[in-house]
Amino acid sequence: MIELSLEFLLAMIVLLLTVLSVFMLYIFYQRQREVLFNKSRDHYLKDYSQLWYDYFFNKEIFSVVLIPRGKPQVRAIEMIFSSYLKNVTNEEMRWKMRDFANIYLKQFYEKELMSRRWSIRMNALYRIAEFQIEELLGACQRLEETNYSKEEFFQLLKIYSIFQPELFMQKIKMPNATYAESEYRRLFVLLEEDVFLQFFDDFTSWPANIQFAVIDTAGAKRNMKYIEKLEQLLMNDSDEIKIRALKGLFEIGVIENIDPYLPFVTSNLWEVRLMVGKIFKYVPLAYTYPYLKQLLQDENWWVRNQAAKTIAEDRDGIEKLKEFISSSQDTYALEMAQEIITRKQGSK
Repeated sequence: MIELSLEFLLAMIVLLLTVLSVFMLYIFYQRQREVLFNKSRDHYLKDYSQLWYDYFFNKEIFSVVLIPRGKPQVRAIEMIFSSYLKNVTNEEMRWKMRDFANIYLKQFYEKELMSRRWSIRMNALYRIAEFQIEELLGACQRLEETNYSKEEFFQLLKIYSIFQPELFMQKIKMPNATYAESEYRRLFVLLEEDVFLQFFDDFTSWPANIQFAVIDTAGAKRNMKYIEKLEQLLMNDSDEIKIRALKGLFEIGVIENIDPYLPFVTSNLWEVRLMVGKIFKYVPLAYTYPYLKQLLQDENWWVRNQAAKTIAEDRDGIEKLKEFISSSQDTYALEMAQEIITRKQGSK
């Protein structure tokens, strides 16, 4: 059995107490720094928030007191700018923010881009995109020469999509990282229309997650420029592409010619038949009733339900459903037609 001398034990206790004391002092120091940081930030918010409002919206002259003099004040400006960008749509305000950020925040974020800490670099990239600091585009490109993360590359793509769409199109083809559909949609929604249309030019060369994101974004943008592109995708071999293209066309909500949609009334996929039933709401019932009548007798409950609802939305729809009830022998279709009539009339 090892025996420890009293002197050794006392020395160990003193050492542990010293380490603990140093650790407590470090925690106290960091806490005091945080308190002072927050105090300086909050002081700026209290004193200058109204000046920012007057500068943005009351055409007041820019005051030099708004220029930040340290990190706490930069964080306060981030809070002010982000709040306005989320809640106010004003192009003049955005231009003023861009000008200010490109002059007075550029050096700060350029320094953050060189930080060893991932969170600091990410904050800089996020703010460069949010405040549109185009002056730091070169610094962002230099970041690619380092061992950057997947998240950082995503933010770089976002920045390129804003400032240099051609560079964005080059970079997104590189196998640096792959992202989920939702992330690609966040990128594509920022693109100018002529750039976004390029994704349709060589659609089959893109991986599935980008293809799906392109279609969904086209629907979300609700721009008639995309109708022809989406209708062309209805001939794609992929069932998922067809369904998403139909959803996109439904979101846009403009149907000039029903002929491209008629073959899908008899599709072997109920999801396709359902989407056709939805799309027909944008076409006068006089043109679509024979096809909706067919869908009303579909084997799938969701398709029958949608066909009945689409018919009922027309001003003559209730009368058409009543005519159907008086002439049809399809029990399920009759029940659906009656249910929609009851619901429609009950909501009046």
